[in-house]
Order: sequence, then C-alpha cells, then structure tokens
Amino acid sequence: MTRQAILDAAKKLLWLQGFESMSPRDVMDESGAGQGSLYHHFRSKKELAAAALDDIEGELTEKARNAFGSGRAPLLRIRTYLMQARDGLKGCRLGRLANERAVLDDGELRARLDRYFRTVIGLLADALAEARRDGALPKRINVDDLATLLLASVQGGFVLSRATQDAAAVTRATRGAWALLSGLAAEVKK
Repeated sequence: MTRQAILDAAKKLLWLQGFESMSPRDVMDESGAGQGSLYHHFRSKKELAAAALDDIEGELTEKARNAFGSGRAPLLRIRTYLMQARDGLKGCRLGRLANERAVLDDGELRARLDRYFRTVIGLLADALAEARRDGALPKRINVDDLATLLLASVQGGFVLSRATQDAAAVTRATRGAWALLSGLAAEVKK
C-alpha cells in the first residue's frame, strides 16, 4: 500500500471525524493498508496526522493564494475568496480541528492551523491595505482587525452550518461579510 493512499485516508478522516476520533484502524480500513504498511510509513498516529495536516495546509493555502491572485482589484480578490463554494456541513478542513483539545495542546499539530489562518489573514490584510491605499476603502479602517473579522465570518459560518445543520449558513455569513466590506467601500464613493 502506498504512503499516499494512507495519507489520503487520514486527510479524509481528519475532516470527517477529527484527530481525536480517528484511529489507526479507521485509517487502515479507509486506505486498505495493513498494519505493517501503516507503521512502515508512519511511526504513530500523531506522525500520520502531522503529515496529513501538512498536505491539507498546503492545499488550502494554495486555494487561498489562487483566490488572491494578481491582476484584479484588491476588493475583487477578497470577494473571490469570500464567495468560494464551501461545504458548510463538513466544515473547514483545518478549522474544525480547532475544537479538539488534543490538537490545541500539541504545538506541532496546532502549528499547521496557526500558519494557515495567519496566511489567510495576511492575504486579506494585504488586499485591504492595497484597497485603502488606492482609495477604495476609508483610511480609518484597521486592515488587520477587518481581515480577522472576514476570516472569522468564514470560520463562524462553518460553525453555524454544522451546529444548525444548515449548509447555507456559511454562504450567508460570507455574503454578509462581503456586504459589510461593500458598505465600507461605498462610503468612499460618496
């Protein structure tokens, strides 16, 4: 059994059931790997989870960077990020792990979540700063605070979707975040 099949199984299980609930048996069942193959590639559940989280972090970071690709006005880049299709009931592949004590207490595992969220906040803040510099947003806004609010709208939307079993809650949250940002932009045009 290949290392990648085991990693893919772990990535799926981390998203669907989380780190604490994911067992090596679950990974073997999902991947078709035997115990020897699993432990040949990964010495422990934590080592497997760390490798899987590295992949997930990389995939999500690439997706975010693509949304913020150059060539478009900064507010349109933010809109592209906010309006991405999201599966509200599954939640964020990294964000949903932030509710697990085992992940939060382990600096190595938590670091992947931290890096990803800081990266997205940085992308948002950079675009907001550019928009403010270009006169598309009021000078008074704090770009770091607003970037954090925008990401919190996405992550909070996931939480609402899962808690209420309403897949569209995350979409309403991101539309609301965009409406707020659009309102700020409209102030400058007056």
